Amino acid sequence: MKKKTYALLLITGIFLIAFSYALDEKLNVLLKNARYPIFDMPLSIITNFAVAMLIMLLVPCAILYKKNKNAAYMLLSAFVLSVLLSIALKVIVMRHRPMGDLTYPFTGILGYSFPSMHSMAVFALLPVLVKCLPKQKIFWIAFAFLVAFSRIYFGFHFLSDVVFGAIAGCTIGSFLLKSGFIQKMS
Repeated sequence: MKKKTYALLLITGIFLIAFSYALDEKLNVLLKNARYPIFDMPLSIITNFAVAMLIMLLVPCAILYKKNKNAAYMLLSAFVLSVLLSIALKVIVMRHRPMGDLTYPFTGILGYSFPSMHSMAVFALLPVLVKCLPKQKIFWIAFAFLVAFSRIYFGFHFLSDVVFGAIAGCTIGSFLLKSGFIQKMS
């Protein structure tokens, strides 16, 4: 891509994050008052990190490993990089969640809101999945958006947490695809 394209993408990303930040409180209140029980069960399954990673990481890795080991390694790399970046940013920003703090048995780091680790992880996997398993493209995109939406729906994250996570995740996945990092390792 040309430098102008990168600059345009950067400006667009900054605008989306700033715009979503301005909507954080209003959207949080709106969703808190507009919950529909019919959505609670399916979204509670989708928002589970283990389920999301089973569907978007483990199953595709098993499928791709037989066909294209590099693609499977790229998925794993995108996942690891997104989780590490998310944890680092949580430690730096330390933004509290809209629903209040969560406590985890071994660490309080994951209890912070910014950025959404779920969103960052699924969107880091998305470019690789769309490229390597294109027949399921619509499914991958829809599932990633449902994971991100579920985080806001249940009050675990603000919109800006999810938007930043999605943008950062897509950047990680796209960078790994374009860099050829995995092919160089093999």
